[in-house]
Amino acid sequence: MAIRLPLTTVLDHTVTSTDRGSGSVTAIGGIAKPFLIPQDTDNVVVKFFPSLVGATVSATLQTSDDGGTTWYDVVRSPTVATSEGAPLWMSAPVCGMGVRSAVLTPVVIAGGSILQQGSILQVTGSATASTLTAGSASGLPILGVANRIFLIYTGNITAASFNYTQVKVLVNSQSATA
Repeated sequence: MAIRLPLTTVLDHTVTSTDRGSGSVTAIGGIAKPFLIPQDTDNVVVKFFPSLVGATVSATLQTSDDGGTTWYDVVRSPTVATSEGAPLWMSAPVCGMGVRSAVLTPVVIAGGSILQQGSILQVTGSATASTLTAGSASGLPILGVANRIFLIYTGNITAASFNYTQVKVLVNSQSATA
């Protein structure tokens, strides 16, 4: 496989204190930022940099198999309640083996030891929009050129110390000449 071309930015969006709404975003659920990716995309990378105090935010990468009518969760960042010192990163392939985040169940065995029971690799299950838990992946690959970032806020962000939330989506492709 050839070396990838440099990353190309397909979305660079910053939510500031002036465009975050007049109150709690609980009523609207979140802010959707659609974008298109080139057909020759090999990988999608999300750079998420939240800066707020007194509310929480997470970013979900969503994809569509019908051009943007129906959305499915691919990967969701952890929920952040404070300003981050460094960006959070997420990555999604355009093809994959359908492995999603596993939920391990603690089991107490003889002697009081705790054993984590469960599978590290689980097959793709439900990926309905906005149902993925924070910090997890559905296992679904990118399904088409129409995608979006869905920013999920909780709490009253107008009462919070809110600086900005920046999200960038970058893609790469295989070099045609390598």
